[in-house]
Amino acid sequence: MQGDPRGVLSATRDLTQRVRVAQRGAWFPLLVFAAVTFAAIPFNRYGRHPTECRATQGGGSVCTIHSALALWYWPVALMTGYLVITWFYLRRSYHRGVGTRVQPYVTVGAVLTLLVTLWALWANAHPAFLVDTLHLRSGQPTVFLYRIASPAGAIGLALLLLAWIERSRPLLAVTAAYLVVAVTTVGIDWFARPTPWAFLPHLLIDGGVLLVGGIVLALAQGGSGPSEA
Repeated sequence: MQGDPRGVLSATRDLTQRVRVAQRGAWFPLLVFAAVTFAAIPFNRYGRHPTECRATQGGGSVCTIHSALALWYWPVALMTGYLVITWFYLRRSYHRGVGTRVQPYVTVGAVLTLLVTLWALWANAHPAFLVDTLHLRSGQPTVFLYRIASPAGAIGLALLLLAWIERSRPLLAVTAAYLVVAVTTVGIDWFARPTPWAFLPHLLIDGGVLLVGGIVLALAQGGSGPSEA
């Protein structure tokens, strides 16, 4: 009789693991945002690149230059990506009979997209804000803040939530690697001279991590049996 409760508990745990494996589909969001990142290249390169300069309280000036096309590309592309991801998870749930609670992930992703868009619009119009208000000079702290409050940062932060929802350690590892790369690669001087392609290595690296991570997770899930977690 003592073995029966243990057997029920073991069977329940095994069923829980099977359901979790069936629910996981984070490889798809990774591939979607890899495509979104790569597709941003022409929007960053071409179009108008207005420059905003403001005098600082210390007597100097701070200037920002950005791509007007990219500024509007990212919110549209990210929102479209979340719609596609929602469709994927709903369709997957319909065919498999089990679903992932994707609504919190999509909601948080959409909110983060809105916030980083508003920040980009405001920061471009007030380039001296970090210097005058937060007293941050150009350097790694400023770079870190701008990268966290960027489309790349928004993608990574939302993926952290998805990793928690899916209880997926592999996705957590991919997301952590992506956030580290997205934040730390900015301070590297890729080109000896100023060039309009200076953004390219960052997008290629960010998109590359998402692409490789998505492929690895897809292969891992495809090769996992239903009893594996």
